[in-house]
Amino acid sequence: MLILSTAAAILAGCSRDDGIVELPLTPREGYGPFEFGFALASLNTDDETDVWYKIQINPLSAPSGMSDVEYGAIETDFYQTVYQGYCSGDISAEWYDRWTGLLTAALDNTRLSKAPVKTLIAFAIGKDASGQSVAAIDTDNDLELDDEKVFVPADLDTIWASDNKDSVALANVVTVSAERYSNGEITQITVPVSVAYSRRRGSLCTNFATYSETEYNGVGIAVRPRQYLTYSTGLELVLTGDADPQTGKVAASRILRIGDVMNIKGEILRIKGVDTGNNTLLLEKTGLSADETYAALPGFKAYPFEGSEFTSGQKVSLEGLRGRYVLLDFWALGCPPCLDEFPVLRQLHDSTDREDFEIIGIIYPGREDQIREIISDYGIDWPQIMSDKDTNDITGRYGISYFPTTYLIGPDGVIIEKDIRGQATVDRVLSLLGKNAG
Repeated sequence: MLILSTAAAILAGCSRDDGIVELPLTPREGYGPFEFGFALASLNTDDETDVWYKIQINPLSAPSGMSDVEYGAIETDFYQTVYQGYCSGDISAEWYDRWTGLLTAALDNTRLSKAPVKTLIAFAIGKDASGQSVAAIDTDNDLELDDEKVFVPADLDTIWASDNKDSVALANVVTVSAERYSNGEITQITVPVSVAYSRRRGSLCTNFATYSETEYNGVGIAVRPRQYLTYSTGLELVLTGDADPQTGKVAASRILRIGDVMNIKGEILRIKGVDTGNNTLLLEKTGLSADETYAALPGFKAYPFEGSEFTSGQKVSLEGLRGRYVLLDFWALGCPPCLDEFPVLRQLHDSTDREDFEIIGIIYPGREDQIREIISDYGIDWPQIMSDKDTNDITGRYGISYFPTTYLIGPDGVIIEKDIRGQATVDRVLSLLGKNAG
């Protein structure tokens, strides 16, 4: 079974007078062109001072034939869980305000229900008669586990070691019931959950093995929620034609999100979101050509920005570098792969002329003393700008969700490549400049 019981989707979407295109989504089981990961399912706490103590769910009955039982829950919509806990008084206003203040984007309470929604799915882990780790999941979400099947979950390390991770993960799927709040209504949904056991963490790890498909002008599109089972915190969208022919997967650098644009046969469309009530993908016709459109994607104009160079305080702007090739390097503290790039970038910077090429580091906000130490230790002598949410917010404007992220921009201000790294960066830039690498 799939995530929603929906009417058969028609093949053609409809276009509204406001330029919004509504494309019907067809649910699919599996991961399709998306890579997958596993999230650790939380075990219940006995600490009454813990913020989660009052909102955790406690099964009414235990699974049969299981000893050393521990209970926990699989989360389907963390934001809804927290919000309804706040509305009921189980989560304090002080904690809730502090939590919402840490979010990178404002929480849209209009898309959340004050009334309780079954967003948690109970489970139990323990040992069978032979001492093997086993689990039971509350598939019908009634908090009764004595009627649920006790099974041996797949070993997480075995899944990651497999040459066909999708098949192994999908061989360990359990279909569960939950609830979702959409368009002012609470509806029941069913969803396939892949279940694995982490020996190192001593708990279950899960993911939701579902995504949806549609098409526009003959081009295939796949979409899934960015987090959990809710589109209220965003989505991930790919053009299925971008999938690697060997793996069938689309690279992370080509995953699109709300606000991003895509070029489908010369038509520029902006991603608006998913209408979960109608189960449709919403796209906006921009009426612009690619060379008129700003986007953090190859083939489009790079977003302009200005900021103060971290060390000197001098103003640096992307527009001021027009006519040169520019590499934007988004990095952050606590990111070893970011540090690994610096020697390569130093080599590239030293072997090129500033009138032809420049590197600009965009630093995610962090402790300035640690940033200065890194700049000194790695001999970084190209411009660095701190991304500041209150002023330039370069990281936010480019939609950066992981580090390092790089953009190679041409002299005309159009993005040539995204996420080029290592020696490939050196080879590509020197080739564009008509030079030989090394």
